[in-house]
Amino acid sequence: MDKRLGLGLGLAAAVVSLGSALFYARSNSPPVDPPTPPPEPAWHFADIPRIDVHTHIPPSQYRWAAATFARFGVRIALNASGGHPSGGGLEETIAASETVDGAILSYCSLDFTEVESPDFAAYAVRTLDDCRAQGAVGLKISKALGLGYMLSDGTLLPVDDPRLDIVFEHAGELGMPILIHSGDPQAFFTPSTPDNERYAELSAHPGWSFYGPIPEGPEGAVWPTWQEVFDQFERRVARHPNTRILGAHFGNAPEDPERVTRMLERYPNLYVETGARVPEMGRFDPDRMREIFERFPTRILFGTDFQVGRRGTLALGSAGAEPDTEDRIPFFYEQQFRYFETDEEDFAHPTPIQGNWTIDGIALPRELLERFYFRNAVDLFGLPDPSAPAAP
Repeated sequence: MDKRLGLGLGLAAAVVSLGSALFYARSNSPPVDPPTPPPEPAWHFADIPRIDVHTHIPPSQYRWAAATFARFGVRIALNASGGHPSGGGLEETIAASETVDGAILSYCSLDFTEVESPDFAAYAVRTLDDCRAQGAVGLKISKALGLGYMLSDGTLLPVDDPRLDIVFEHAGELGMPILIHSGDPQAFFTPSTPDNERYAELSAHPGWSFYGPIPEGPEGAVWPTWQEVFDQFERRVARHPNTRILGAHFGNAPEDPERVTRMLERYPNLYVETGARVPEMGRFDPDRMREIFERFPTRILFGTDFQVGRRGTLALGSAGAEPDTEDRIPFFYEQQFRYFETDEEDFAHPTPIQGNWTIDGIALPRELLERFYFRNAVDLFGLPDPSAPAAP
């Protein structure tokens, strides 16, 4: 049986069964030899609720997104595009959450463009207090920190700039976890040539390259290396032991699981999530990857980086020159679940634009799957337990 069969085959089987039932109901005499039932799928998704800690959903798409998530067992999704208070979109996403009964909850964000202002510290404290009061589950910091915000001297605002200490310290005081995306795939920091393994992605999105001169930057300004940005991230994690930091995209270093392991060993305040990086994770020895989950059972969370635009355009982990289409959603989820739940080998990863290779599943035991899929998020963010019986 083709290993790529799964949810699609299960749905097809249901359609075939329904069609057969209608045939028998309408026929005066059923055939002597009924059709052979379709084969059962090779495996089924685990019957475990899921919390996706990394999505991007505009308020206009909450109802559609919540219904889509529910089809694949995602009971709660955390929106990393929640916005910031006072005109920055947070009020709208918080209100939209109520329309889907809390199935999508919001992170908030801060504006770092005024970091050189003497009032920045007061702004940061006031804004985080407002985020918490409105119900934001945490703070999201994008890769623009380190790769986007330009200071008055023409340099990039680094991830570990001391003026941002107040943000991380106050978030810790409020008990707000911080989801932070630092850097990007390592291949984005190398020449965008045909031998670059992410060449298809970079060709579709030339602006994603962080190699060479900074476009529209000061004369002579060049992008930092991947290592420089990652070192800034590590210094930031080390500086705030009382703040829980969630490293996006498998700790911002999916190409080097051993580096992520060392970070988890060294910094008890660090957690990681898997958004958009199953293609990278799946290239490594599955036994070793399973060992990492077993060693840090409470600190690895399920994330997908499922993205919806304001007009419903999709990016499933990443996208090519054109948006993803809705009919690709089952494959996107199926291949991720297959990676975590089975020991199958050499199957397609969920985001083909990210590279031309196959992956091997790590077959996490049920107890670990429950921790990874939802319990760790419940504990880290203080969320409702999606496995609990509904109130009468």
